[in-house]
Amino acid sequence: MNKRETKSYVEISESVGVDRPSEILFVTDIYQEAVAAKAAGLEVIISIRPGNGPLPDNHGFKTIAYFSEI
Repeated sequence: MNKRETKSYVEISESVGVDRPSEILFVTDIYQEAVAAKAAGLEVIISIRPGNGPLPDNHGFKTIAYFSEI
């Protein structure tokens, strides 16, 4: 399973058994994973951590530095 492919998140949604993928909140520190998960319909937040790659301008994702921000 490649977590940078939308198909992976579709399969995860199906295996969890939720009615809608948007019921899943996915938190990641990798932009490409965020894009793939959003394309599969999941709610996505990017965690900003030391050493992360830069995010593109106007990436459109909510970002957090601490889980307490969720």
